[in-house]
Amino acid sequence: MVGDAIGNLLIVDDQPDNLRVLSSILDQQGYKVRKALNGTIALQSAQIHPPDLILLDIMMPGMNGYEVCTALKASAETREVPVVFLSGVDSAADKVRAFAVGGSDYITKPFQAEEVLARVHQQLMLQWQTQRLQREIQERKQAQSETQLLLTIIQAVDEANNFEAALDAVLCEVRRAIAWDYSEAWTSDLDDTAFHLSRVDYDVEDVRLQQFHEMSRDLSFDQNVSLLKTIWTARQPEWIADISQSTSMFLRSPVAQLAGLTSAFAVPIVLEEQVLAVLLFFKRSHSEFEINLVNLVSAIALQLGGFMQRKQAEEALRRTNLELKRLVNSDGLTQIANRRCFDQVLQQEWQRLRREQLPLSLILCDVDFFKRYNDHYGHLNGDDCLKRVAQALGQSIKRPADLAARYGGEEFAVILPNTDSKGAIYVAQCIQNAMADLQIPHKSSQVSEFVTVSIGIASAIPHSHHNGLESLIATADKALYAAKEKGRNTYCY
Repeated sequence: MVGDAIGNLLIVDDQPDNLRVLSSILDQQGYKVRKALNGTIALQSAQIHPPDLILLDIMMPGMNGYEVCTALKASAETREVPVVFLSGVDSAADKVRAFAVGGSDYITKPFQAEEVLARVHQQLMLQWQTQRLQREIQERKQAQSETQLLLTIIQAVDEANNFEAALDAVLCEVRRAIAWDYSEAWTSDLDDTAFHLSRVDYDVEDVRLQQFHEMSRDLSFDQNVSLLKTIWTARQPEWIADISQSTSMFLRSPVAQLAGLTSAFAVPIVLEEQVLAVLLFFKRSHSEFEINLVNLVSAIALQLGGFMQRKQAEEALRRTNLELKRLVNSDGLTQIANRRCFDQVLQQEWQRLRREQLPLSLILCDVDFFKRYNDHYGHLNGDDCLKRVAQALGQSIKRPADLAARYGGEEFAVILPNTDSKGAIYVAQCIQNAMADLQIPHKSSQVSEFVTVSIGIASAIPHSHHNGLESLIATADKALYAAKEKGRNTYCY
C-alpha cells in the first residue's frame, strides 16, 4: 500500500513454497498479488494485464529469470513495468547481469519481510512517480497540440523582457493567425480615469488603416469611454458584429467605417481581478460572434495576465523537477546515490576519462558481519547502521565529482574520477578512519567490537576495449573478497 493506492504485483517462482511465503507477506499489506510458476505463464499474464511490479525468480526451468526479463523489456506493453529479481545467489556478477537485462532491484533469498516490503514500496513509489510525470507531460503535449497559436504566444510572452514587449508579440501573432485586419492594445492610468492607445499592429502599407491608426492615436478618453469602460468594469469580452449599428457602444464608429472596418471584438487582460489592458481586434468583413475565437484570445490574454506569475511558477517547477531527479537518483534509506545513479555516473565517467585518458578508481565496501548485526540488534538498528555508514562514506570524499552510492544491501561504492590507485587508497583509509570514529557497537562481529567495513579497490585508465568497465567492477569486487579473506576490516587493491 502506497498512500491510498494498492499495488498490483506479479510473483514468478517455480517453487510453490516461495510463492506462498512471498504472497503472504504482501497480502498482509494490502497488495493485490498474482502468481506464476514459470516464465511462459508470467509473460502471458503480464501481457493480458500488466502489473505495477514483477517479483521474478532467476533460477527456473525452461525460461530463466534473465530471459523472462529480456522478453518483458522487449514488449511495448510491459517494458515500463519494474522487475525485482529474486535469487538465492548473492554474487555481484548475478546482480550485474540482473540490472543489465533491465532489472530494477535484487532481493536475496531467504526473504526478510521488512526488506521485501521496503523494496517493493520503493519501486512502486518510483514507478508511480514516473507514471504521474509521464501523464503530466502527455497532457501538456495534448494541450499544446490543440492550438499551435497558443504555443507560439506562450513562447513569445516568455521571451519578452517586459509587459509592453509581450503585448507587441501578442498583437502581431494573434492578428496574423486569426486573419483580422487591425489590432490594438489599450492601457489605463493607475486610477482608471483615462485610457491610452499602447500598442498597434496592422499592414503599414494599407493607407486607410494607417489613417485609422493616426486618428485613433489622437482620440481622447471620452471618445472611447463606452466600450473600454464597460470592459474594464465587467472584466468580460465584448463582440461587435456591425460597428455601424453600435455607435453608442463604439464611439469610433465613423472613423472605423472610413477605414472599411466592419466588425470588432475586445478581450481584457486580467490579473487578480485587475484589468491590465484591453486587446481590440478589427475586421473589414461582417463577422458574427465566434465563441472559439473569443475563448482562444481569452486564453492568450490569460497568458499575458499571468506573465509574472508564470515566471514564478516555472521557477517552482524547476525546483520540483530537481527534487524529483534527486529522489529518483537517491537511495530511499541512506539518502546517498542509489544503484541506478551509480551505474549512470560510472558509465559517464568511464566515457569521459577514456577520451581524456585519465585514471578512474572504484571502491567497493561491504559492512562486516552485517547479517549478524541485524540478527542481534534488529532491522531498525540495522537501517540506522547503514545510514551512518553512508554518512561516513560521504564525509570521506571531498571533491564534487566523487560519488558515494549504495551498491546493494550492505554494500556501498565510491566512484573517484581523475584518481589513481594512490589516491583511491588514501580515500579507503579515510573511510576506515571515519568508520572507526563512528564506534557503532557490534557484539556479534568477529573482528572488532565496533562495526567495520571491508574494502576493495580498483583503478584503471579507461579504454575502448570490450568489457573494460565490467572488468573494473570485477577487479574491485575481487579485491573486496580478498579483503574479507584477509580477515575483514581492511582494504585490498
